Amino acid sequence: MVSAEDFIQCPKSDAHSHLNLGMRYAAYVKWAGFYIPDFPRKLNGPDDLRSNIIIPYTQPRIKTYSDVESVCAMAIQDAIADNIKVLEGSIDVQFVDQCGGIDNFITLTKNLVEQFKDRIMFRPDLGLGRTCSQEKMQQCVEPVLRSGVFKAIDIYGSEVEDSLDFFVPVYRLAEQLGIKKKAHAGEFGSARSVQLFVEKLNLDEIQHGISAAQDKTVLDFLAAHDIVCNVCPESNIVMGSVASYKEHPIRKMVDAGVRVSISTGNLLLFNKNVSEQCADLVNAGLFTAEEVKTLLRQNYERLYKSA
Repeated sequence: MVSAEDFIQCPKSDAHSHLNLGMRYAAYVKWAGFYIPDFPRKLNGPDDLRSNIIIPYTQPRIKTYSDVESVCAMAIQDAIADNIKVLEGSIDVQFVDQCGGIDNFITLTKNLVEQFKDRIMFRPDLGLGRTCSQEKMQQCVEPVLRSGVFKAIDIYGSEVEDSLDFFVPVYRLAEQLGIKKKAHAGEFGSARSVQLFVEKLNLDEIQHGISAAQDKTVLDFLAAHDIVCNVCPESNIVMGSVASYKEHPIRKMVDAGVRVSISTGNLLLFNKNVSEQCADLVNAGLFTAEEVKTLLRQNYERLYKSA
């Protein structure tokens, strides 16, 4: 048996973290001033998460510029505690309102990069939640991307395919600006939907992507196009898309030649950092400790060199 201690000293990256939910529960409770009832616990899919945790508790707690700054800083500090050296964490475009406008939103993000630059390479993702209005996105996304502060863009929320056309011009702009293109797909959707997202938005990386393991042709497609899947094993288990670590498809993805990273998603919700998930993957028999350390090193070096 191995433990998280076997991996904490390894320099690591986390390419899939939502900073507003990216901290330990103990830190969040102290800051928020309330407990979330019956939490943490297993969740019955995304509707349970949104209806019973995000809407009544975490979403309304973030009201001001200072609130946005505080939750992001907590998430970055917990990444540092796990020896994460490169953090690609998303800040949702909807926080423009809490920050008091686009310029303040950009300034806040710049300040976070500067504040922690001696301890971690923080590369902000611009998060585009599916619940954000198209009007808000049309107003805010282009000037935020053109600021040069955000290094990637990421759609998350419902994995439905029929609204992707709206995002095509946004992703074309990101490509023109040299901004990495990510999107959430394949935690709940089909294998085919993973390939569709990549093709429609010309993605560089997929957040999750685990349903690709259901179809060898999709795995081959991801491998051939060098698409990285930023997998969050604990999220997949807690959210109910995978039964256990032993049954997780990440090994099948690696064996098919797909590049994967091990990431946290939302530490507040899933309560396992990268090192803890690495230990669980080894103890479940999916990888040896050396194989996991190789994955960690490869992803850290890839992101560090691309900065």
